[in-house]
Amino acid sequence: MESKPKRSYYLPGKLVAAFDKECEKSGYVREKVVAAAICMFLDSDAGTRARMFARLASSLGGKAR
Repeated sequence: MESKPKRSYYLPGKLVAAFDKECEKSGYVREKVVAAAICMFLDSDAGTRARMFARLASSLGGKAR
């Protein structure tokens, strides 16, 4: 059985599966994609961050907050 790293946050399996598929399809290194996403988030303004969270919520089937 493969051991998964413990996380202090909730990461939906649906999101991880889509992320893995997209990285593999495009030939990207997962860690670099995550680092780029973090940089994009940190460099964004409050409105852009709100749109990011709304997009995340809609992709997971929940309601935007």
